[in-house]
Amino acid sequence: MDKKHLEYFFENTAKMQEYEVANYTLPFSLIYKNMFNATEHILKEQFNLIHSDLDVLAALYFNGKTLSPTDLYAATVFSSGGMTKVLKKLELLGYVSRIPSFLDKRSTLVKIEKKGEEVVEESLKEIMKVNQPMFDILSHEEQVSLKAMLKKLTLSLF
Repeated sequence: MDKKHLEYFFENTAKMQEYEVANYTLPFSLIYKNMFNATEHILKEQFNLIHSDLDVLAALYFNGKTLSPTDLYAATVFSSGGMTKVLKKLELLGYVSRIPSFLDKRSTLVKIEKKGEEVVEESLKEIMKVNQPMFDILSHEEQVSLKAMLKKLTLSLF
């Protein structure tokens, strides 16, 4: 999208109260699309992963390293069939393993392995490098405010 068309959009919607929410939703959509496309290439080329693979690994990494499949579904946005496919791939790559539950021997837990932790750390570093320039135009105070607002909006979804 051309910058001048974005400027026209913001000017025109600012004059029309009924389109006020579009001033929030369009930027979110464009930022998400830009970030997704930029990171998709990194994940695929450097780590042989897709976003859903990293989502599962990051959920494990940031939530205690071991989760039940139910907790893993809750920490990501997957169907059970989708989760099964991702877990099989990650297990084949040696990034996760399935271990017996301590509480119920009939069920298994998913555990991130050291190799999986390393790929999360490396891939997130690369993703941060790509995304950081977008936020460098904001002052430190603006970044702190944006972080707080995004946290508030995200938590309101659930």
